[in-house]
Amino acid sequence: MREQLAQILLDGGYPEVQSKSTRGKSIWFKSYIQGRLFKDFETLYAARGEYHAKLQALIPYLAGLSGNLLKYASVANALAQNDQVIRSYIEALEWMFIIKRISPFVKNSAKRETVGMPKLHMVDTGLACHLLGLKTARQLATSAIFGNLLESLIVMECFKHMGWAEEEVGVYHFRDTSKNEVDIVLERSGGKLIGIEIKASASVGEADFKGLAQLAAFVGDRLEAGLVFYSGERVLPFRVTGRQFFAVPISLLLVPLA
Repeated sequence: MREQLAQILLDGGYPEVQSKSTRGKSIWFKSYIQGRLFKDFETLYAARGEYHAKLQALIPYLAGLSGNLLKYASVANALAQNDQVIRSYIEALEWMFIIKRISPFVKNSAKRETVGMPKLHMVDTGLACHLLGLKTARQLATSAIFGNLLESLIVMECFKHMGWAEEEVGVYHFRDTSKNEVDIVLERSGGKLIGIEIKASASVGEADFKGLAQLAAFVGDRLEAGLVFYSGERVLPFRVTGRQFFAVPISLLLVPLA
């Protein structure tokens, strides 16, 4: 159910907060931000001058961008900061495992760092919810950012599984000139690809596979599988533009199998 997924997002992944009350979680996150983010940031970044106010504005703003394309100039303009400073701060936050940038997928791997915009994800959705002032599952389930944070959760689940996988896997996102998108593109060590879309709804239709169909046209036989994760209960086959895709319940990824 949508509110169950929202509660998973609110809980996040930090072990220290899993058994705490709503207020206890809030106190822990505040302490975490003051200690880890502000004190450790100076050690990693060797920040000059007053950086606390900049971070206090930047980090919640980035939480609101989770699951969106990252344009440094737009962030800098919104916060009235220098875009080079913003870029360097974001790099430091990635070193600290607070945010994760996902490069765009292009055919030529040599251009991956220079073509298109990266996508930004908060590593922990519980921290993101705290920064955005989201306290209850119902509040989150009805908010505009629910789908974006759900995407961030699935992205980070992919990274978790990559930690024990027997092969190295690259993680990208796809967006073409017509703005067709695929949330996650997994590139296996042999070059084969798996496309993943994340939908917050409990039902799916052919239109939800449009981005995957465009990715298939872009890469041809390299696409090994195309999946749409959704909040329904059944694995459903869909055939779109001659390609076989599947809708897969999110619960299969998040709930341990018996």
